[in-house]
Amino acid sequence: MINKKRSLRTQMLLSYVGIVIICMLVIPISISKLLDWQFKHFVENKLLEDRQEAVLFLEDIYSRGNSWNSELLSKLHGGFLHWPIIKATVYDKDGAFVKTFSKQSKRGRRRKLPLDARIENRETIKLVTFDEKLLVNGREVGRVSFTTMSFKDGPEAAFLNKFNKLLYAGVAFMLVIAVLIAFIMAERIIRPILNVIKRAYKISKGSYEMDDEINSNITEIQALIDSINRLGLGLETQELLRRRLMCDIAHELRNPVAIVKSHLEAFEDGVWEPTQQRLKLTVEEIDRLSKLISEVETLSVIEGENSGLVFSEVNFSNELEKCLLVFDPLFKNKSVTLLHDIEPNVKAIVDIQKIRQAIGNLLSNALHYTETGNRVMFSFKQNKNNIVFSVKDDGIGISENDLPNIFERFYRSDRSRSKASGGMGIGLAITKAIVEAHGGTINVESIDGKGSTFTVQIPLKKSIEDGELI
Repeated sequence: MINKKRSLRTQMLLSYVGIVIICMLVIPISISKLLDWQFKHFVENKLLEDRQEAVLFLEDIYSRGNSWNSELLSKLHGGFLHWPIIKATVYDKDGAFVKTFSKQSKRGRRRKLPLDARIENRETIKLVTFDEKLLVNGREVGRVSFTTMSFKDGPEAAFLNKFNKLLYAGVAFMLVIAVLIAFIMAERIIRPILNVIKRAYKISKGSYEMDDEINSNITEIQALIDSINRLGLGLETQELLRRRLMCDIAHELRNPVAIVKSHLEAFEDGVWEPTQQRLKLTVEEIDRLSKLISEVETLSVIEGENSGLVFSEVNFSNELEKCLLVFDPLFKNKSVTLLHDIEPNVKAIVDIQKIRQAIGNLLSNALHYTETGNRVMFSFKQNKNNIVFSVKDDGIGISENDLPNIFERFYRSDRSRSKASGGMGIGLAITKAIVEAHGGTINVESIDGKGSTFTVQIPLKKSIEDGELI
């Protein structure tokens, strides 16, 4: 079965209108039924009270003469009867007719009212009869038969019918207003969503510019708008980084290949003699190319589903001391002071070779960007269930614009730097991949011109099985 698709506007309108119709049908019908029941109950109680009042009146008439005095009865008319009682017929205790009192009787003469014509036509009006006993001193002296108009044919029912007509007319009017309001509300909700859809479509086509600002006073829709805007900005940034990455890769590969090719062509054409110095230069370029390919491959392996990490329990403090000893001569050659503060005898389950590679990248990065005479501080401690180490330098720092991108592959904050000072721009990407493969995080704080601090936090692991982390 194929489900027919509807627009959100149509769906919202149908939902709103459906809810409004249900509410405006259920509520008025309930009110109408409740009012009918209450009004009918009130009229029935009132009729009962009027019949009892008329019975007491007739019993009092009898008790005055201790009989049905025809002279006294002839002076009485139907004034003691209340609506909807139309007439009351009195019979004596033997069932003989005494007198009929009619609501339409007027002081000795009978005037025909429109109601009399309706009563005479039994097909258009329904009459109801109630019999009551007449008792004087506990003795039955007769009975009275009350003829009343049925509730549905009375003025009360006419009033209720008119009220219901007005009620339903008002409901119909409110329904029209509600549909208009629903349409306006749906339009206000849908308009920003449609704009977001257009924005998302443009982003999918590679157009990341925001032509106009989209806003909504609905929290969830505004959150959606902000998310799409951030997505567009993020994709635009990633696209720029991708283009820059391709350019940098081409540049990094082109230079050593071009140098090696030019040297080999010079040797082949006899322009240069294949001296030891020139051959050494060619080999160095090949090594640099090989190192670049190796680092890219390492990064791909670490970021892949199989991280390639081999975990073991080590004395992390001692391993850090060894790593710093390796770098100590390099810092001394540049006259940069390497300080350290390492908490002793901290054991951890890590891939120590990869961790040393990550620390080496951070130390190399700090050494590259720290001027002679300044210092680099390495600190390490165990913090609850984590191990934390940081590298703080007094170097040139990182600008605020470059800070979000420094962990991207081949990214160098200053594109004018030479490869000798700036590296190939892949070390920090490898460091981040190693730390995240251990389940950790790496953060950087930097002030342009005043130095940077890289902080790594890795959770402590509890056990190892088959060389894999548990």
